Amino acid sequence: MGKQGAGKGRGEGDAHARRQAIIDGLLADALRPAFGYRIPSHDALSPDIRRAIDRLLAKAEAQRSRCLTYDDLEEALPPRDVSAEDLEAIFWILAEHGIEVEDGEA
Repeated sequence: MGKQGAGKGRGEGDAHARRQAIIDGLLADALRPAFGYRIPSHDALSPDIRRAIDRLLAKAEAQRSRCLTYDDLEEALPPRDVSAEDLEAIFWILAEHGIEVEDGEA
């Protein structure tokens, strides 16, 4: 179930659906070779995406876990629509730290 609360309307649900579609596409693309792809620099990302990554890294460290959930990811993302490039960068940087994002309990 998605998060519901005061002030949360259809726009956030639409944004969540778009994010999930992007995540699904990234997972499908993960099987393709990444020839010529340069791992994104943390410093080159927008400040809100850097904060999201920092929150995810801190959560993994606090839990002493190498696995986070999609709910963890969703909670850390900024309220704006996040681009496919931003999500890809998040996954790459987490992977550099040995952290995976998957369904279920962390």
